[in-house]
Amino acid sequence: MIKVLYLTYDGLLEPLGKSQVLSYLEFLSKEHEIYVLSFEKKSDWRESSNLLKTRSRCDKAGISWSSAFYHKSFLGTLYDITAGIFFGIYITYKFKVNILHARSYLPSLIALVIKKLFGVKFIFDMRGLWADEKIDSGIWKENGILYKTTKKLEKLFLLKADRIVSLTESAVEEIKSFSYLKGKEINFSVIRTCTDLELFTPVEASIKSSKSFRLGYVGSVSLWYLFEETLKFFEFFNKEITNSKLHIINKNEHEYINNLLTQYPSLKKNIILESLDHKEVAHCMKQMDAGIFFIKPFYSKKASSPTKLGEFLATGLPCITNKGIGDMDTILKAEKVGITLENFSNESIEKGIIDLLALKEEETLSKRCRNTARRYFSLEKGAKEYSKIYKSFSFEEKKS
Repeated sequence: MIKVLYLTYDGLLEPLGKSQVLSYLEFLSKEHEIYVLSFEKKSDWRESSNLLKTRSRCDKAGISWSSAFYHKSFLGTLYDITAGIFFGIYITYKFKVNILHARSYLPSLIALVIKKLFGVKFIFDMRGLWADEKIDSGIWKENGILYKTTKKLEKLFLLKADRIVSLTESAVEEIKSFSYLKGKEINFSVIRTCTDLELFTPVEASIKSSKSFRLGYVGSVSLWYLFEETLKFFEFFNKEITNSKLHIINKNEHEYINNLLTQYPSLKKNIILESLDHKEVAHCMKQMDAGIFFIKPFYSKKASSPTKLGEFLATGLPCITNKGIGDMDTILKAEKVGITLENFSNESIEKGIIDLLALKEEETLSKRCRNTARRYFSLEKGAKEYSKIYKSFSFEEKKS
């Protein structure tokens, strides 16, 4: 069996780690020997029930899970990288690891050091243009040392990796245009964020309990998201479809949302706001008629593949969103499963509403949405793509 050390700065005890890391690895462990090194928050570690369930999942799948504590500060991050290198060296040497699969940039720095020492294969699973995300979010400055250093590391990762995994085709095209990669043979694979198709399933329209049209908004309303534009869209939508609902599922931002809603007093009775866990979200989506979310079209968003897109589509729901985000526009248009706004002018919003309502009239829409989720966002398909990458490498037999 191929032996893989998966390095992730996202903890397995976090919801993201469970859905976007552990779920993949459970599939991969059927064919490969999987070792995981994750960085966990102390607060998560103290939740014994969560810890025991996660440990049990790993044990059941035959996954060997090692972890270190995550530190948020700059010096803490340096400590984490150092600890990760030592842990990674130990695991690689002891278990004769063949492949280092690094999720994002900090784990890739750890992997690069270990690759240098042992000559093992290195997969740069980049997850996005991380340094540029920091610029776009205002956390870093473009002329700052953190950004410049990270971009230099990015160059090393792209040049030294045996395989690069991107979330979008759009990002691959952008990266290929980097001056230092021109004329070089770089191995790219596109594997998008996965969706659990067994958890997110469609329901027959006739079974839905709600009689009014329900737009669904799931997840964060801050940072990258244009939530005020969402409310503007719904204001127009509610004039067209009276008694429609905007169902918002969100954690930890209710005060901010309620403050914004004071600007739309006429919509108060049409808003549903609640906080649900992951499984409850999947069930609640079955009562929705379409998904809605708008994202700031920053440069870094070329590499973005929102998890919620796959979840909405898997539930048989079309989406309305905006242009300039990863491959969303291409997928929604090609598969005829959603609408993308050109901008947020009144004219563009009104056209988007007309197009969405026309799309909802199509009898095969729910089936198309489900098939699109299966084609682009299936957890099983994504795991098979990773397995194919692992098997594409050739290894010399390592002596014990």
